Amino acid sequence: MANILVTDGMAAEGIDLLKQAGHSVDIKKISVDELLRVIGNYDGLVVRSATQVNEAVIKAGAPKLKIVGRAGVGVDNVDLPNATGAGVIVMNAPLGNIVSAAEHTIGMVFAVARLIPQAHGKLIFKNDWDKKSFTGVELIGKVLGIVGLGKIGKHVAQVLQAAGMSAIAYDPFLSPEVAKELRIESVSLEQLLERADFITLHTPLTEQTRNLINADRLKLMKKTARIVNVARGGIIDEAALTEALKAGTIAGAAIDVFATEPIPADNPLLNYVKGGALNCILTPHLGASTEEAQVKVSVDIANQFNAFFASGKIINAVNVQLRVDPAIDGYLAAAESLGAAVVQTLDEPLKGLEVIARGDLAKYDTKPLATATLKGALAKISDQVVNFVTVAKIAADRGITLVSSSSEQVKGTQGGPMEQLTVKAITAKGEHIIGGSLVNGQLRVVRYNDYSIDLPIGGHLLVMEYPDRPGMVGRYGTILGENKINIARMEVSRIDGRGDALVILTLDDPVPTSVVEEIRATVKPNKAYKVSL
Repeated sequence: MANILVTDGMAAEGIDLLKQAGHSVDIKKISVDELLRVIGNYDGLVVRSATQVNEAVIKAGAPKLKIVGRAGVGVDNVDLPNATGAGVIVMNAPLGNIVSAAEHTIGMVFAVARLIPQAHGKLIFKNDWDKKSFTGVELIGKVLGIVGLGKIGKHVAQVLQAAGMSAIAYDPFLSPEVAKELRIESVSLEQLLERADFITLHTPLTEQTRNLINADRLKLMKKTARIVNVARGGIIDEAALTEALKAGTIAGAAIDVFATEPIPADNPLLNYVKGGALNCILTPHLGASTEEAQVKVSVDIANQFNAFFASGKIINAVNVQLRVDPAIDGYLAAAESLGAAVVQTLDEPLKGLEVIARGDLAKYDTKPLATATLKGALAKISDQVVNFVTVAKIAADRGITLVSSSSEQVKGTQGGPMEQLTVKAITAKGEHIIGGSLVNGQLRVVRYNDYSIDLPIGGHLLVMEYPDRPGMVGRYGTILGENKINIARMEVSRIDGRGDALVILTLDDPVPTSVVEEIRATVKPNKAYKVSL
């Protein structure tokens, strides 16, 4: 079980899930210096937006730290390049605060349209019944411009369309079919800025989106337009926005996120509003701050941690390009086992892997299965940390190639399991093949090179190929018995009635190398390998 540190708070429901899974959980707010001192004792770290998981923290966590979880969407407080280089998986919880962030965006649209917080403040704190200064605008009939049409943007669109707004959107990945279904017109960013009356932002902060809304783009907007950002700080150039609001280039802004948080005293927007400006609303990063959202993201990240530490399953990792169709999710561990098994039966260095999906499995994107196969193989031959973050680089450094393909052709013996996944391990001297299938959720190996077999795979195996003649079983059985190694299962296969036989023994304990050497000397097999899974 894992040791997990939670530094920015986490809902009790999420903490309970981690503890129920048997993990040790420490919950504490700590200084940067203390974090650097203790992080090396933890397998996992859960943060929100306050803790900065920088290069120093990642280095201090090595080699024990395996996963960083952000209980929320944005991971700009995590050094992704260094995490990836160190093999640390970074996960987020992108679905838990969708409704919360969307509703805050919608609330900000209404607030900036009617100047609600400004009017409230003047009435309550200045006792000033001022109606003239707070004439707003209606939303009905106005154009809503959405930058980034993900789940949050779609929810915003649906609600504000119901309020009578028409919607246009800029999203490079928006297909015409989806746009038509949502009753949203797909436009360029420049067209959106020129046409929209209200603009909402819903993009992550990347090098491409940093200062996406700058001085030049603010000039494209209508003077009557208003902009809302509940996404990430840094998407809008705050100094340029301040100048546009002062000059009347645009009519208003409502901002929940800032380039530096907590917002510093010298922030231009903060000082502009403090100076009495009425056309700008600021809130302290409240987009995900609902009771429901806090529970959802905590439960999500806890479930993701539990899945990872229980079976290595990776969910919502932002630095792992692995998106597995749920229909073939169960094959991920199977592919990894096949890769680990075949590489332990090689006499020469691995040069490449070819992974072939067969039959119904071929209908899906099986590249993730190929990656899982490679991961399983490398874990047995590399002394580095091998996971879905590091596997590609380790393979490239070793010159190991990976090819994935699909075939509708299914192999198998009559009455036995069909071969759904074929793995070819390529060496300088040729190919070594293993084929498997999932039967009732259990991996069965149905092929090894030219031999047809049917073996539930797992645990400790002894794989031998030898000339088939009487007395062979007695010889290696005696050696194993004398060394107190029990045979749990035996699988024997021959290509024809005479010649060589393939024997795979499932054993209760691993076979020491000295015992394998004794079997080689006595039985004189063509090949003998010990395999551990």
